[in-house]
Amino acid sequence: MYSGNDFFINTRPSHLFFKAAIPGAVGMIASNIYFSLEMLLIGRLIGQEAFAAGNLALPLILINFALADMIAVGSAVRIAIRLGEGRKKEANQVFTTAILTAIILSALSSLVLILGAPWFFSMMGASGNLLEKAVLYLRVYSVFTPVTCLVFVFDNYLRICGRVRFSMVMNIVMSVLCLFFEFLFLYVFDRGIGYAALGTSLGMTISCIMCAFPFIRGRLSLRFVRVKPSASLLADLFAQGLPNFLSNISSKITSILMNSLLLMWGGDLAVSVYGVFMNIDGIVVPGMYGIFDSLQPAIGYNWGAERKDRVRRIALYCVIAIAILCLASTLLLEIFPSQVFAMFVESDEAGMVLARHAISIMALVYLVRWISYACQSFSSAIGYNRQATVISLCNALVFPLLMMLVLYPLELEGIWLVTPAAGLLTGIVAILIYLFSIRKALRLPH
Repeated sequence: MYSGNDFFINTRPSHLFFKAAIPGAVGMIASNIYFSLEMLLIGRLIGQEAFAAGNLALPLILINFALADMIAVGSAVRIAIRLGEGRKKEANQVFTTAILTAIILSALSSLVLILGAPWFFSMMGASGNLLEKAVLYLRVYSVFTPVTCLVFVFDNYLRICGRVRFSMVMNIVMSVLCLFFEFLFLYVFDRGIGYAALGTSLGMTISCIMCAFPFIRGRLSLRFVRVKPSASLLADLFAQGLPNFLSNISSKITSILMNSLLLMWGGDLAVSVYGVFMNIDGIVVPGMYGIFDSLQPAIGYNWGAERKDRVRRIALYCVIAIAILCLASTLLLEIFPSQVFAMFVESDEAGMVLARHAISIMALVYLVRWISYACQSFSSAIGYNRQATVISLCNALVFPLLMMLVLYPLELEGIWLVTPAAGLLTGIVAILIYLFSIRKALRLPH
């Protein structure tokens, strides 16, 4: 049986893909799908206004989680490379430091969200019942975040230790637990949106404890050790995780601005239509992320071991897989836009007409999104942080904001065009970065 190091160094790239990337993608989708299923239950059991409130709050919730994910991704790159180089003691130092840092960051950001929730939503244009529901939903989530954020952190480390299947199983278990509590509170006890957040938080808390247990027992490649504060190590963690964090937080800032414009031009219905698309996107993107992220340790190991032939083959399998996922998503949304919207929210014929039109336009982004995501993920995995950061910012912030300004005169119609237009421009930038930077790096000695 392979250890984590042997698994990533000696397993054939084709076998490695099916043993790591496929379970990783399934696990990552499972770990994120509960947000979409939670929104589905809120929309069907509480109503459209609650659904809109949840979608207004969700970007802020995900920004909070993104802080911990930044530390996890940043440390995962260094841990994988250090293990590949046989420096296990240093890997454990990074692992323990990252856990503590994630907890502290999440606690501080949660406090900001709890205190500032009314102001945040008022600035977005929410008022009345919509404002009250959004504030309650965000505050309940924020109370639990210093613990629940560790689910995403431990998930990265389980895959580094070669426990890909266990990671997948735990993500599925978490989704089941979250759905159980959601169903219990919303359907059986007929509670409101605050209990929706409570149900998901309880499921994530239980899952976090279960994920931490193997590390506490000390039977994996990584284990907790006594650490001393290190400014250089913390700076390295932030630098390595910055591209992923910028991508996450920038996209959420974009969503906040989009929701504000949607409220102004289309009200709750327009926010709900965009929210349905973003919930589908919340399944597709984790699928892409899971494929590349599950093989990030393999890329790191082989990059550190000077095996660029294996790095190229592993990356090729990932690119093909995420391209297929994106093209299939476009096809699904183009054929069944009304059915997808109706899964989340009940609406009249006018609402369905708007949903069909908007979702069909936004779905075009998946025709090109795989290009930028593949280049960004690979750049991050081999430590090319500058290139990955440029792609992240272009995809999640720069081009969406630019397109909002350019298409602003079209009002609601322009908002639907923002996503595919920004995706196309980012894909062009990613191709240029690959041609003039990444391709050269793969051919030269490390």
